[in-house]
Amino acid sequence: METYCGLCFVFFFCRHSLMATCEDSHLKFIETTNNSFYFEETSSTSCETELHSDAFRRCEPPISTWIQSKDQKFLVLKTSGKFEFEDRTVHDRGQPDCTFGIQIYQDSLLNNYQSVMLYVCADDEKMMISCKDNKEVCPEPMDPEVPKMIKAAAHKALFRWNCISTGKYKFESTMYPGYFLGFEREEDMPCMHKLILRQGSMDEVDERSIFCVNKRNS
Repeated sequence: METYCGLCFVFFFCRHSLMATCEDSHLKFIETTNNSFYFEETSSTSCETELHSDAFRRCEPPISTWIQSKDQKFLVLKTSGKFEFEDRTVHDRGQPDCTFGIQIYQDSLLNNYQSVMLYVCADDEKMMISCKDNKEVCPEPMDPEVPKMIKAAAHKALFRWNCISTGKYKFESTMYPGYFLGFEREEDMPCMHKLILRQGSMDEVDERSIFCVNKRNS
C-alpha cells in the first residue's frame, strides 16, 4: 500500500506553548507546506473576540486530511451511517467519504492541547464525528455555519488532540474526559474496524487509540 508522510507542527518561536490566551499572544494558522502545519504568533490585539472561561474559539481555516489506523486502513463514513476503517485504492481514497476536515479550536482552559472538530461530507452535507450519551460514536449533521465560539466546557463533537509522534495523534473526548477515539474489529467482518470511544489516558500508549493524520493534497 502506498504510504504518506505524516504531519508535523512547525513554529516561528520557542518561548511560547502551542496555545495561549488572548490576554497574551496566540497562534494563527497560516498554511500547510510540505506536509507541515505553519502557525504564526500574533499579539492580543488581533483576537477577533475575547475568550470566555469554559469556551472554544475557532481557528481558520479547516484542514483537509486522511485519518488512518495503525495498519493504514482509512477512516470512512459508510452508507450505513457508521464510521469504519477499510482499505482504499489510490483512486478510492480520493472520494469524499474518506476525506476528513479538521477544524481547530483554541481552548480557553487548557494551554497544552488544541481541540478539534472532525467532519466528512456525505450527499453534500457535512457530518461530524459526535459522541452519544452512552459513549457511542456516530455521525451527526454539522451546522452549515461552523460556530466561531463554543461557550461550554465540553462539546459532543470536540476532541483534544495530542501529537504522539510525527503524524500520529490521540483524540480525547471533551464530553467524556479519559475516553479517546479508537477502533476495534467487527466480529462478523474481521477485516473491518469500527470507530469507538476507548477508556485510557493521554500518556498511555494504546495502539488502538493512535491515528495517522495525513494532509490530503488537492
